[in-house]
Amino acid sequence: MTPVELPYVPILLNETFITALWDTGAEKSFISEEVYRNYFSYRPRQKTKDRVVTAQGAPCSHLGRVELQIRIREFQKPWEFHILDNMQYQCILGIDFMKASRLTLDFDQKSLIIHDHLIKQTPKEEKLVDIDLTESKLNDEQQRQLKALFNNFKGLFSDQPGLTHVVYHEIDTGDKGPVVSRPYKYDRVKQGIIDYHIDKMLRDGTICPINSPYASPVVLTRKNNDLPPDSPEAYRFAIDYRKLNAITKYPRYPLPVIDDLLTNIPHTNVMSTLDLRSGYFQLTISPKDIEKTAFITRNGTFAFLRMPFGLSGAAPNFQRAIDIILQPVIGRFVSVYMHDVITSPSFKDHLDHLTQVFTLLRDAGLTLNKEKCHFARDKLKYLDLIISKEGIETDNKKIRAITEMKPPKNNREVSKFLGMTGWYQKFIPRYADICEPLYQLKKKGAKFNWSGEAQDSF
Repeated sequence: MTPVELPYVPILLNETFITALWDTGAEKSFISEEVYRNYFSYRPRQKTKDRVVTAQGAPCSHLGRVELQIRIREFQKPWEFHILDNMQYQCILGIDFMKASRLTLDFDQKSLIIHDHLIKQTPKEEKLVDIDLTESKLNDEQQRQLKALFNNFKGLFSDQPGLTHVVYHEIDTGDKGPVVSRPYKYDRVKQGIIDYHIDKMLRDGTICPINSPYASPVVLTRKNNDLPPDSPEAYRFAIDYRKLNAITKYPRYPLPVIDDLLTNIPHTNVMSTLDLRSGYFQLTISPKDIEKTAFITRNGTFAFLRMPFGLSGAAPNFQRAIDIILQPVIGRFVSVYMHDVITSPSFKDHLDHLTQVFTLLRDAGLTLNKEKCHFARDKLKYLDLIISKEGIETDNKKIRAITEMKPPKNNREVSKFLGMTGWYQKFIPRYADICEPLYQLKKKGAKFNWSGEAQDSF
């Protein structure tokens, strides 16, 4: 007898991939105790007097209930799961979920049908991907081909951050912790701005309420924009993770050496740079470490399900994820350091190269920020330098900002000046010798004395 092929459905529970059994014989929906313990123990479970029995009438060990956010492609909803001990499957979606969600499983096609009324409706007139190509110096036919490529990958240019599971961000604190801070005090206006950002992140599935022994405070920093001070978008919402970072082991993953990266970028005719939309938020926090990201506010404690800025090791972990995803093309025509650079000898090759990269990113679940991507240029600004087929040169705007600086008034301003100029030292012969008087001012305990030598060096 041929064994029956059971209907399994890949789902996301609180942004964690789980395989669920679609079971029309189960009245309720369940997760195993092992899945709860490994992935969702940061979510409090509720006691219940409900009795659960198997199809044969045998009682099950019922350990309580937990509410999790379920996502199946475009469908998402908070849902209550019963936790069972010694369950054979990771998750069971029962009749309660089927009735409420109105999702349909097509056994013949082996597909899950999400009916139109369950999805936010898009305009009947399909929107094309609109990307500015005026600086690309392409002829009309080349622009048409490039725009056709963009529209073949519409989902890649979503206005929402994607989500990949090639790497989880782990927060290794060893046997140290937990760490706790009190929330910072804010006036009524700023507290309202904090509430706005929290509500938005809750809706987006970026954070969740939590009971955690960890607690870090919220920091609001003013963005460099012209918005009024009571506008939520005038501020950057961040968490002060200094206490947590102090006990976190920094991951050993090498970031590219910038000089090597710049040296090895081919100086070709056609180049593009890609920028991920809210790149860090496209990586998930390891379920066992979610509680460590907890931040405290006047309205409760929340934790990140996706990797936020400010965590120790976020940069190398992000680099590692991109290296894994783009491994088939890195070193051939792609260079990666936070942003991706694609270089090609001809436009025809570039279309092929972009197609390969787009496919890898899409298949990994990532999305791009089209406003910050630059396509098919003969010159690119990258890492504050200008790259072209002729080679690498400095960015005149950055150089002008340095040449217009006023002489430093203290040791800190000396350090700032050296930090700005040090990036360009490869273009300045005898840079270290010239800056020696300024280096003397940076020494520990050095008294600030702006001498004639320092002025000449400056």
